[in-house]
Amino acid sequence: MPEDPIERINVDLEVYGIPQTPGLPPMTETYLHVRRRQDGAAERAVIGLPAYHGEQGERGAAGMVHQGTRTLAELEGLAMTLGENELNFTYRCTGTDNLWVWIGTTFRVYENAFGTKGDRGPAPVMTGGTVTVDGVVQEGAPGVRIQGADGGPYSVGIDLPPLPVGPPGPVGPAGPIYTSIDVSQTTPPTDAQILVHDAALGKMTWRNAMLPVEEYVVGSNSFETVTKGASDTRHVLTSVTIPPRPYRYRPDIVGGVEIKRVTGQQIDVEVLLGDPVSGSFIGHGRGDSPDLVGGSSYVNVVSWADRSMNPGETWGTVAPNTEATIHMIAVKRAGNIGGWQVRRDFAQLRIRLMRVV
Repeated sequence: MPEDPIERINVDLEVYGIPQTPGLPPMTETYLHVRRRQDGAAERAVIGLPAYHGEQGERGAAGMVHQGTRTLAELEGLAMTLGENELNFTYRCTGTDNLWVWIGTTFRVYENAFGTKGDRGPAPVMTGGTVTVDGVVQEGAPGVRIQGADGGPYSVGIDLPPLPVGPPGPVGPAGPIYTSIDVSQTTPPTDAQILVHDAALGKMTWRNAMLPVEEYVVGSNSFETVTKGASDTRHVLTSVTIPPRPYRYRPDIVGGVEIKRVTGQQIDVEVLLGDPVSGSFIGHGRGDSPDLVGGSSYVNVVSWADRSMNPGETWGTVAPNTEATIHMIAVKRAGNIGGWQVRRDFAQLRIRLMRVV
């Protein structure tokens, strides 16, 4: 075969795809025949190519889904995280009119995709409206006022009618009583003070507590006139039961009884808390021996303690919510000859309940 061609032929070739009937096998071969004419007249060669009839493909992706504006750094970061599920997500790059479109694997940037800002449109026409309360239009003066020239700025004022009183709201949290507006702040409280009303101030103010004292009185009608023999040394004159009280107290005793006795005898009066024989000794009255046979005297009884006490001592007290019984007893301390007598006239026992801090 010679190295140099004998003749060079320039071919202008047009190729057409020939579709095949559906269901038949595609064309797999074709032949191209070229004939040279001496006069150089153009001839056309036709070649048949295989044609395939495929099935219907999947539906294409939806249109662009705009995701707002991002900076250039943010868009470069998104390029590392977006995938095919975010196909056609679009972003505007901050400070530019460029539109970044995600095509599944990278961004495609469309420059100047956003147009420039248009001219300002005409000012709106604004008119005042009405006010409704609970769906009811309020007639008369109440309404909405519009102020401002064409183009703005505008201000909107609302005139409300007297509104109906609503239902009470929920109870708020408790506040400190010390800073309440109903309490005078002129003088701070000290220990054991309580709040009392001050009419001049129109407020509550702190004052020293003046707590009421409960008092029990046993009159002469609860005593009896009795005559005792020479061998009798004790006689219960009266007993009082104090119901439970909500505070601790110490009984304050005062009273007396008239006792007739002979020379050489001494008849005292004792007050015991609890048991009439072994109870706490809380009151005493000394009966002096008379000089004359058949003499009598009035024995006064007062509170008595067998020890020194300071405020806060609980000896001789009754605990809160505890019932207590107090006994007044005549006791012969001296003299063995002759009997003695207790008279009910002017007999009395008074018991004051003194609160103990």
